[in-house]
Amino acid sequence: MANTSFSEIMTILIEVPAIVMHMAAQFTSHDESKEGITCVHLQQTNNGFRVASTNGHFAFRCVVPYGPLCSVTDNEAVANNERLLPAFAFKKKVAYAHKVVIGNGEAKFIGGRKDTMNMLETRPCKASEWSFPGHFDSLWPDPASMNNAPAGPVTVNADYMRIICDTAAKFSDNGLIKMHFADSAYSAMLLTTNMDDLRLEMLLLPVMVRA
Repeated sequence: MANTSFSEIMTILIEVPAIVMHMAAQFTSHDESKEGITCVHLQQTNNGFRVASTNGHFAFRCVVPYGPLCSVTDNEAVANNERLLPAFAFKKKVAYAHKVVIGNGEAKFIGGRKDTMNMLETRPCKASEWSFPGHFDSLWPDPASMNNAPAGPVTVNADYMRIICDTAAKFSDNGLIKMHFADSAYSAMLLTTNMDDLRLEMLLLPVMVRA
């Protein structure tokens, strides 16, 4: 089924971890005029989905492999495809939700205490026709290429840093963030942490302050 988009095949159901979608939603833009970056982006990879979001100043990325909390009903139909979903469907955390099933214009949150899998909540979630920045993945530096020696003090937006720290404090394995710096005080910072078997990556652009 060539050149078929997710928005055209509404019967395809995608399952991803609810908490990853919730985290990604915190990194989107609130400015509706910015269209695509008000959404969470799902991109199918060879073995799962890349969940991503940005507001243009900081960003979130996590690759989720196929497994109990990540699947798609028709792998052939969605090969090399993507879905752009409204962040408002995931902004507010659904307590005890393990996964979210996305399709047919809805997001169905499934879970419960411990390993229970019950329907918890359904929210509107119509796929967007906007586009996500095509160069998004190229913005992420390789940690091995970063010398962690910026040439001066690094200034960042405190609210964006708070969201990053809250993400790690609430959802990471140990509440720790590893910070990777380039050789310039104005280059993007890469911040990483882990949640279970998932690597959470966050990108933060420094603020340029006039002397």
